[in-house]
Amino acid sequence: MKTISSIGLLLAAAFALAQTNAALACACCTNPGQRYVENTRLDTYRRDVINEVRFAKEANLFTDERDLAEIKGVANPSSKPYVLTVTQLKDRLTFQVRDHKRNEGSLTLAIPDAISIFEVDTRDSEFRDQGLGPVLYKEWRLTAPFAGAGIFKAGNGGYQRITLILQGRGRGCTDAAHFSHWTVSVHGPLGNYLFYGQLEKP
Repeated sequence: MKTISSIGLLLAAAFALAQTNAALACACCTNPGQRYVENTRLDTYRRDVINEVRFAKEANLFTDERDLAEIKGVANPSSKPYVLTVTQLKDRLTFQVRDHKRNEGSLTLAIPDAISIFEVDTRDSEFRDQGLGPVLYKEWRLTAPFAGAGIFKAGNGGYQRITLILQGRGRGCTDAAHFSHWTVSVHGPLGNYLFYGQLEKP
């Protein structure tokens, strides 16, 4: 009888553990049509995720049909990749870039108190429900007053802004591994341009 009781207790414990694990997994599940678009406080959890992000060593200036000389706010803009170094401090992120002719400059984003979050089910078949819900497309955006040096110094002053956008995909419970790419958008009356690149796996 004792043996039977022991087996019963073990089975009950195993079932309870399985239920607990399922509940924890489902806390990170998503649902078809899910959409979360919000401006909210940059809390400790989200700040820790951003701190874990690592930038690859290359940045590209977005170019389109315009002549390079028409890109306002960047001195001597280049269509070739820039060497990128990112310094992450408690109160700011600094993006230092250098082109193939050794023209260089820095863009500094003071860490704001708020973050803009965009997480949606795009309903593409490639990212459909696989038991835990669809894989969401995600963007986290930080925006602050612009501060530039070197090839970007012409953009200082006025109502100029800089936005860092972390881009990727994942289900709930976002972590740094969900983000695969980044964009830095400079926007305002003194110039509008984008730099973009990849993120390394944390």
